[in-house]
Amino acid sequence: MASQSAPLIEWDEVLALGDEAIDRQHKGLAAIINELHSHRDSPDRDAQVMRCLTSMYLYAKEHFWDEEAFMDRVGYPDRAEHATLHCEFVQKTHDLTDHCLTDASPCEELLDFLLTWFRTHVAVEDAKLVAFAKGRGSAG
Repeated sequence: MASQSAPLIEWDEVLALGDEAIDRQHKGLAAIINELHSHRDSPDRDAQVMRCLTSMYLYAKEHFWDEEAFMDRVGYPDRAEHATLHCEFVQKTHDLTDHCLTDASPCEELLDFLLTWFRTHVAVEDAKLVAFAKGRGSAG
């Protein structure tokens, strides 16, 4: 059974970027991070980490594909750099998950990375994308 810890990410409309699909997907990422956090000390932690990782990869595949297609549609000038951040996220998540599972250590480093990435990528990088699209009349 999962521990009853407070979620790491509480969705707040401050995090909303105003694009319904992107906001829905970001809420999904927050839910996956919170689920991983809730299972970090559970007896079946490795199985739960793998389940969360599978969800994370499915999230990344859908969200990054959608977001990169959105960047193409609006002609986002920083598309290449933004897509590189997506690739780095997938690789770093994979590496930290391997570390978490092979060392039987707490998943704090993985959780710290996911939380920091969520806060900086959504609040900074994705916000720039949405602001650019809105400025061109292409958001939504």
